[in-house]
Amino acid sequence: MLLLALAEAAQGYLSDTMALAAVALIGYLVGRRTRKEPAENPDEQLLLELSRAVHVANELHSVAQRIRQDVASHQSSILQFKSRVNKLKTDELSECWKTLSSEAEALLAPTMQLATKLSLAYDQLRKQSTLLMNFAGSRTDTETGVLNRRAMVEQLDVLFSLHAQDDSRFALSLFSVEDHSEHGADFQNSLPQFTKILSRCARDTDLVARYSTDEFVVLMPQTTMVGATVFSDRLLNRARTELGCIACGGVVEILPQDTPEKLLSRADSALYSARASETNCLFQHNGKTIRAYNSEQDSEIVATTPAQNQPKQLEPEMVESTEADPCLTGRSTDY
Repeated sequence: MLLLALAEAAQGYLSDTMALAAVALIGYLVGRRTRKEPAENPDEQLLLELSRAVHVANELHSVAQRIRQDVASHQSSILQFKSRVNKLKTDELSECWKTLSSEAEALLAPTMQLATKLSLAYDQLRKQSTLLMNFAGSRTDTETGVLNRRAMVEQLDVLFSLHAQDDSRFALSLFSVEDHSEHGADFQNSLPQFTKILSRCARDTDLVARYSTDEFVVLMPQTTMVGATVFSDRLLNRARTELGCIACGGVVEILPQDTPEKLLSRADSALYSARASETNCLFQHNGKTIRAYNSEQDSEIVATTPAQNQPKQLEPEMVESTEADPCLTGRSTDY
């Protein structure tokens, strides 16, 4: 009907030939807008995904080969250094110092080079791991963009395995964002914003995951209770300042004879105590007691504690600027 009406209107102004041409053009344009695109061939899609999977496999193999070669080469340098240092025990003291300095200098360069290569390999492994998630089950929370509970459980098992091997320490913080809005609209808007703050404050080696509807976990390798508490306190202060929402936290550190279930249960108990206060606060669970963290009082306690009793702090990372991000101020490997 539309095409006939347009044809009748066009005949008053154009010749018959021009009118028909105009109708044909309009019909073509209308048909092009309404015509559905043909569905993509599933066989072609499968071949494309298989090609991507092969690329990921090749990249992972290449990274593993480079790591193996680099570590083997550095192992040779370490053995040479060890052998020469053992021989220094028989030399005179003055000559020993000179030789030791020279040997240490010779080992320093390849050690720093290996550290750089491992850092680059780590970035590549993270990238390929992300691509592998496209073929495996999803490990990303679609609503917030952070990892989901499944990914958190897998990483927690890895940390427990490492702890069993070399007694490496790690900590866990469990956070919640309270929903006090009438219809939940403000709550839904605050979740992505809160996760952005979480991801920005966390280190590259930390894992940020959604634990439940309003709860998030941060796994922190090589971190003590003290370091995790400092990080968590800064995070909650920033959430209160920028979002104006009520956010609480519970902090725990792995203990002897722990299991993932026990660790998460302690974190949940600490968080429950924090939520009961209905204010932005942080609680710690050391395995025996649950206590509220007060940044001012606890900082005074640390300041008056003898140096030999204070927890060992690692060297701070290089940060370009900390003024724009309070979470990064004074950040170290152990926060």
